[in-house]
Amino acid sequence: MRRYLFLTVISILVLSGCVHHSPFLSEYYFQAMGDAGELVMTMDASSLKESSLDIPENAILERSERISVAMNPEGSTLYPLPLSDWTIYGAAEGNFGKILVPTAISYMDGFERIKEDGVKYYSNGSISVGVPETGILLFSTGDYLEAKDKTLDNRSLLIPSELASDMAENLFSIYVSEPKTMMDLGFELPYAVLSGMNYALITVDETNEGFFLSSVVDFKDERDAKTFTTLMRNMIVQEIRREGGKLDFKALSDMIVCERNRSYINDRKMTREEVDLYLERALSLSGGLI
Repeated sequence: MRRYLFLTVISILVLSGCVHHSPFLSEYYFQAMGDAGELVMTMDASSLKESSLDIPENAILERSERISVAMNPEGSTLYPLPLSDWTIYGAAEGNFGKILVPTAISYMDGFERIKEDGVKYYSNGSISVGVPETGILLFSTGDYLEAKDKTLDNRSLLIPSELASDMAENLFSIYVSEPKTMMDLGFELPYAVLSGMNYALITVDETNEGFFLSSVVDFKDERDAKTFTTLMRNMIVQEIRREGGKLDFKALSDMIVCERNRSYINDRKMTREEVDLYLERALSLSGGLI
């Protein structure tokens, strides 16, 4: 059923002779995401498709320049919070026309056309999707109109430009401000440390030497920043010892740095398996569209 669904979409999309692009040029679409507690993920789809990663064949991803998703915990403080408990909304930016793509969606199994307050979109009961303006494929597992209003009609820039630029320059990035919970990102953070964060930014990128993870975590208190830094160092030391590697404490101290109330991870080398896991998690945040 799933394979037939995407084959149908692909067969319609390839008939398009027009090429559309994201309308966001002076700012980033995802900057309107990032309310307190929301987890924001953005992927540079163009760079991902040119990377050495194995990217799944998908009509939406193929037409995307960038995909951004916000996850809202709806007030839950359960930690870590399962993916199924988050409300998800976001958009794919790229070659999405207001006529052809909605037509393709209408052929997707289970999707019904909805017109609400003059806005047309499609829903299968689990996720709603539509093209509110050329170049934007908007989706939401919650209130579609609310997502449209927040990110398009009455948008406010919640993510500072400096952080947003850093997010956009990498393959994929995750940002959260004032978290009360979080999904499992593999860091095994104690809740007391999590609740002390002002914001956290994690980025993953690829160079000729491989894949690297960097992060900055801003804390309310210097003590929490030092505790987090120590936890990160201990975690990486344990990983190196498990793998039988040689400890280089100078390199480790340069890679994991604490400066007042901020903790930094600078270019931590990632294995291909780690990157594949992060990509799998990132793609799963699209609500099943990719």
